[in-house]
Amino acid sequence: MKSTEFAEWKDTTFGGKDHYSRFMNYTDDYDILRIYQSFNEPERSNPLPFDTLDNADISEEGDSVVLDLNDEVATGYWELFRPNRGLLVCLTDGIYHQEYMQKIHPQHDIITIRFVLSGKLSITFDERGTLHIPQASSSIMFTHQDREFDLGIHKSCHLSSVTFHVHPKALYSNFQIDQDKFPQHLQDILFGRAVKKHLYSFPITPDMMNNVMELLKMPYVGVRRRKFTEAKSVELICRLFQEIEDDFHKTPVVTTTEHSIKARVYEAQRILVESYKNPPTLAEVARRVGLNRTSLCKEFKATFGTTVFEFCQRYRMSKAQELLQDRNLSISQVANEVGYDYPGNFTAAFKKHFGDLPKVIRKA
Repeated sequence: MKSTEFAEWKDTTFGGKDHYSRFMNYTDDYDILRIYQSFNEPERSNPLPFDTLDNADISEEGDSVVLDLNDEVATGYWELFRPNRGLLVCLTDGIYHQEYMQKIHPQHDIITIRFVLSGKLSITFDERGTLHIPQASSSIMFTHQDREFDLGIHKSCHLSSVTFHVHPKALYSNFQIDQDKFPQHLQDILFGRAVKKHLYSFPITPDMMNNVMELLKMPYVGVRRRKFTEAKSVELICRLFQEIEDDFHKTPVVTTTEHSIKARVYEAQRILVESYKNPPTLAEVARRVGLNRTSLCKEFKATFGTTVFEFCQRYRMSKAQELLQDRNLSISQVANEVGYDYPGNFTAAFKKHFGDLPKVIRKA
């Protein structure tokens, strides 16, 4: 973006020059926000949807920015929060109609913690190739200062995610990160020791999934929205690292049958999330993960606290609820997007799940 264009963008997005200056002074120490600013600087052959915002606003506290996406590239929103000086929260819910690629050039060392409910993301480092971030996953990535990479969002995907960009020192001090409690691969990433190791991926658990959905669907505004975001963000980060520590310490050196089954159940969850529009049969899922139907049903219920069918239906209805926020989609289109051929069947299933018709939820 040219300097004059960026000046206009920052004035409209951050509520005027004085407001923008206050916001920047607040963030200068860690400079995390510039990850997002740098989206607008290099490679202008690939302009961001941000450049043609229909609406952008910042809260009075100077720590929240809503970026509405509404063009040929994507429909949806990004919302950025800064609960404190060491943490930037990005809530993303958008349907990408076209392939999207953006070069990112971090100006400081950054640890990125990402929770992806749905959507297909890739990160490409010129010298190391491409990393694919799976759906229904949490991941941790350390990016060194000035090590630019390309962030890719795939065409025809619904990106629904919560991402934290954290200054390393803030993460270490605020969350008691003890390297001895983590596997060696994760230690290397968390402390930026091995350039070759960029990403640590961990299956998203039902509790994490609930936290992510609470953040994406929170009804609050103003100070309550900010406080809720801060509390849930801290809870989500704590939950992730506790899960990793617990899993690391109870996992033996030699893989046991119990550990193998757990891995297969998480693989079954991944399959169900990725094919939620048209989920495979229980027999097909069991075959693909190498379990019989009885074992899959038993272990899935023990791991996630719900049956395979209930999980599929809850996830499908959650996606429908998200899609209803897009006023450009009719209810029939939403039904089709989540795998229902007949709107009447979708309406009945939605009412059974939420207790209200889709049009009532949309109005609310």
